[in-house]
Amino acid sequence: MKINDYILVHGKIINIKNNVDEKYIWFDISKDEYFKDKDGKLKNYPSFFSARISKTIANKYILDTNIEIVAKGIPKGYLDKNGYRQNYIHVTEINGVNTNEDVINNIISYDTDGVMLWNGKRCESIPTTKEEQLEIQEMINKICGKDDE
Repeated sequence: MKINDYILVHGKIINIKNNVDEKYIWFDISKDEYFKDKDGKLKNYPSFFSARISKTIANKYILDTNIEIVAKGIPKGYLDKNGYRQNYIHVTEINGVNTNEDVINNIISYDTDGVMLWNGKRCESIPTTKEEQLEIQEMINKICGKDDE
């Protein structure tokens, strides 16, 4: 049986806080829920969700307020300085927003000679020296219980 530990939240971004900490962007999602009261009148009851997304992931999205989104994430919580439980969603994916193609294309690209670039830095393999190869072989021999060859 597969267990999914994430939830989906649909709503509108009402607030974005980019300066809370170095790693995350925090935002609030509001969702209007409707129900009928005991007299049969339709009532509006808004729900609010706090969410955070890592700045690395958030950079690929164009986030703004008043955008309808579907956020996929993991429910999390912590105790604040007053001892009150604070719940939020650690967002891993957002649907319903435009993606920033420039950022996505700049993360992984290829140099003119075909070498992969990661955030603009070349990902080249460096061949090992003879000394490094001998050192590695000695470590393997020790692990495998073989005498030096």
